[in-house]
Amino acid sequence: MGEGCRVVTALGATSADRRLDVMDPGVAVDGLVLDLDADRRVVSDFLCRLVDRGFSGPRILLSSGFRPEASATFRASSHTHFALGRPWRSGELRSLLEQVLGVSHLAESTGCP
Repeated sequence: MGEGCRVVTALGATSADRRLDVMDPGVAVDGLVLDLDADRRVVSDFLCRLVDRGFSGPRILLSSGFRPEASATFRASSHTHFALGRPWRSGELRSLLEQVLGVSHLAESTGCP
């Protein structure tokens, strides 16, 4: 993603939980993007386990339950939790990641269009 940023990819909260369990304890994850619509029954438990692990990085929450106009309110209400409603505008998730991680020109650093 950029120098110094750690990205762990996973499908759903259960997969993310397993990946975080097997990571080297000295390696920190800089941020988390979590789709609340996937694997709904375990998402709240996963978020609780993040607190137990001491994860203080930004959490970007995606959900079709967030109305796009209301998600800006969630985003402005906390320094560590951000919400993005579906459908989101083109480039909005990338822009939010850049903002949250303090990374400029994320597209160039990842080779993404």
